[in-house]
Formats: sequence, C-alpha cells, structure tokens
Amino acid sequence: PNHLYMGCRFAWQTEEAVQASAEICDVVSFNIYAVTPEPKRMAAVEPFDKPCILGEFHFGALDRGMFHTGLVAASDQKTRAAMYRNYVQHALDNPMVVGCHWFQYLDQPLTGRSYDGENYNIGFVTVTDTPYPEMVETAREVHADAYARRWGKAVQ
Repeated sequence: PNHLYMGCRFAWQTEEAVQASAEICDVVSFNIYAVTPEPKRMAAVEPFDKPCILGEFHFGALDRGMFHTGLVAASDQKTRAAMYRNYVQHALDNPMVVGCHWFQYLDQPLTGRSYDGENYNIGFVTVTDTPYPEMVETAREVHADAYARRWGKAVQ
C-alpha cells in the first residue's frame, strides 16, 4: 500500500517475464533503444491492460566532435532532434504509455565514463553545458503539445 512498484525496466524480455511483471507490478517498464517504441514489444503488455513507462532511450550523432553515437545513431543534430520528436510522439499516441525518459541530460565525457568508457553524444547539452539548440527547441515544441496530442487535439 502507498507505493507504486515500477518493475525492472526490461532491456530484453520473454513473454513469460512480461506476464509475471504485469501480474506483480503496477507499471511495466521497458528500456527501448530504437527509432520508435517498438510496437511488438509494447503489444506484449496489451493483454494485461497495464500502464507502461519507457525508462530509457536516446539518439546520438557525430557532427559535433564526439566519437560515438550511442545505441541509436542519427546522421546529425537536426536528424537527432527529428528522431526525438518521432519517438516521443509515438509514445504519446500509445494510450498504454504513461511516460518516456531520455538518457541522458548531458553528453558523456569525450574520453569515456570512468567505469566503462562510454563516450556517447546523447545529451541535450555538451559536457561544457552548451545546449544543442536542435534538441532543446524540438523538445520544447513536443512537450508544449504533449497534452493536446495525447487527448487528440494536437496542433502539429
């Protein structure tokens, strides 16, 4: 009581694992690193009528000095912003999705994280706290329209 159990944030899953999660958890959670929240993965929860959270996603590009795009590559920052718009709008259009979370706020260090070496261009800002204007402007537009889109009154 008085707690919300969010589940394990599946990176991969089996049908049996999703079923067990849906029976036990209040919200079934996934990390879906793809161009859109994959319909096949989301469909696994439909029979259980449970809300879903997309716990992580990102896109990266190599046009601003970084050496790695992360798990889903974009050709440049403009394309990365368009991919962000597309992903979030797909999440908004799915009534089962109650949230999606970008990983992560700032780029990783050029020389890599200390514990595993990841050096992805996945931030809304650089490691010097300089915003990527394409990402910030697109996020502002998408978020301003989120409630209207969710309830079928989207401007865009």
